[in-house]
Amino acid sequence: MPESSVQPGQLCCVTVSKWWYRVIIHRVINDQEVEVFYADYGNLGIVRKSCLRFLKWCYLKLPAQAIPCSLAWVKPVGDSWSNDAILLFKKLCDSKLLVGVVDEYVNGICHLFLCDTTTKDDIYFHTVLKDGGCADICRENIPSQGFEELNPSALYLEPSRKQENAEPVEQEHHLQQESLDEDSEIASSKLDEDEL
Repeated sequence: MPESSVQPGQLCCVTVSKWWYRVIIHRVINDQEVEVFYADYGNLGIVRKSCLRFLKWCYLKLPAQAIPCSLAWVKPVGDSWSNDAILLFKKLCDSKLLVGVVDEYVNGICHLFLCDTTTKDDIYFHTVLKDGGCADICRENIPSQGFEELNPSALYLEPSRKQENAEPVEQEHHLQQESLDEDSEIASSKLDEDEL
């Protein structure tokens, strides 16, 4: 890619270990490297500028697969999540295949319960965080402070078109998230108190 195209917000692709990934340039670090947001995975990474390529139009039109999510019914014990809470959450994830039950989808954020079903008893993340003294159960979904600053997907993935505050964006610079059908089983499923 020419240097003039290596700008924050530019949708392109990058090759990493012989695999190609769709990315959005998040910030330019120096003459050699950029930080990119992996639109289909939701994480940030640092790559060399020389590995960036323009994306074919057919791949540009595909919606992003990453969805901004937040753990349902929990809030930090203090003003923000502690290092202990973050470490415990990462330990619970630990590259496992998890079950997610959607509580609600509001303002472009999917609030869900996460559960590890690989053990004899199901392990719900919000319960483990509460029992570890890292979270309070609040029975509602409270938007995290600074969610947009902490979650690059909020900068690049447009919420459902059905939402009032959604603003149109140029497709060359942003991927759009598919609208969730309000009648879908996922969007309307809830856990009742007995299941928790």
